[in-house]
Amino acid sequence: MCNLLSWRLILEEEKKVDWYLKLSAESINEFIKKSSPLYEIKHPKSLVQSFQISGGNIISSTNTWGVKPSWCPDFLTNTKSEKLISSPYWSQFINNRILVPVQSFFEWQTQRTGKKHKYEITFKNPHTYFAGIWGVENGIRWITILTGDANEKMKTIHNSGENKHRQPLVMPTKFQHPWLDPFVTNPKDITDLFYKFTSEETTEVDLNQEQTLFDEI
Repeated sequence: MCNLLSWRLILEEEKKVDWYLKLSAESINEFIKKSSPLYEIKHPKSLVQSFQISGGNIISSTNTWGVKPSWCPDFLTNTKSEKLISSPYWSQFINNRILVPVQSFFEWQTQRTGKKHKYEITFKNPHTYFAGIWGVENGIRWITILTGDANEKMKTIHNSGENKHRQPLVMPTKFQHPWLDPFVTNPKDITDLFYKFTSEETTEVDLNQEQTLFDEI
């Protein structure tokens, strides 16, 4: 799931203001006007920006999206959030927490005919971030995005496959700093930050919608 996404490059200085100070509506609008063009991430191993706190500073880095552990035949771009506690492999990265800026992501819906339609799910809030973790494999820094149970609308879109009815975890503004805070290490304090975005927070477009006799031309 979520093997495609789009994001905006964000400057570290802008995020320092965003996470440490309260922004007014005017400054948010000004920030949006100055945002750089969208980048579309089309496949695993693409480079993606992420943020973390290190030495008391917010830093951004460019990372490879996905990791291929020795025990897995696939390149993993997503990790089930519950495995941060239950999995011996993933739990070693529980304190390597990052935020990934996102504008939208893509999922495929299986139709009754068996065809698959590509949906773009766009966040209404332009300051949305996926929750993720990072690690290093063979000298390469990688990231994966955490997932959780899907909301009712997403269940109807992500309706097939081994990992159906899942959606990426996002971090609301009030949880972003605690999520990045390296001093938050208690597993329950971390899992309490998991947030399932609601149906009202996104808009969805079927990019493969087929015209019918009832559609207006």
